[in-house]
Amino acid sequence: MKKWLKITLIILLVLVIAVAALVIWQWKNIQSIYMGLTQSEEEIVRQRKDNQVKLVEDVDGYLDGEIRDLTEEEKQKIEDGTLKIEDIYAGIFEEKHQQIVDENEKGQPHSSKDEIISRYMAQLYALQSEYTAKADVLIAEGKAYYKNQLKSKSKSSAQSDTINAFKPRVRALESECDSKVGETVSSLEKELKAIGAETDIVRTIKASYENEKQLKLAYYANKYLK
Repeated sequence: MKKWLKITLIILLVLVIAVAALVIWQWKNIQSIYMGLTQSEEEIVRQRKDNQVKLVEDVDGYLDGEIRDLTEEEKQKIEDGTLKIEDIYAGIFEEKHQQIVDENEKGQPHSSKDEIISRYMAQLYALQSEYTAKADVLIAEGKAYYKNQLKSKSKSSAQSDTINAFKPRVRALESECDSKVGETVSSLEKELKAIGAETDIVRTIKASYENEKQLKLAYYANKYLK
């Protein structure tokens, strides 16, 4: 790959990682890009999957009831790329929440804590899937825009125009994502406190969210810069 093209892709990559809700010059982002360039895609995907599974295991240990395991069919769909793991977990937590609601209506009361946690976890996984997809679309649009600019402009002008065109959109998406996730987690914490439940799981969710953002940045670096 030509040197100028690598430089351009790095610029576009840093600007378009909306899920990395941290300023682009922070050390964690540099570490993530380095990880993406030095590790295999398979290893990064494995770490992302492990991060997702660990969160579910932590939540499962916090609840009074259990969360069902992934089925063999679901595992296969994750492996072949038919479904994203976050979509499957969103469905699992939605199932758990609906089960609790249905059994409560039948006079079989379940933990209020479990109802709250399962409802919010379904929302958080849905948000993760939504904004990951939006970031992917934005990256694709940025690449196409830059390529089109090259037809009539110099490389430096095309780079500058692309950055100027997409920077506001990236910042807006980044802000929107962090705001929605922050609001969701804050509401979860508030409802848990209202029933006198421990809120340790909130810290776990926040840590997992930050880890996922950095791993996703490493994934993009691996995909577009290697």
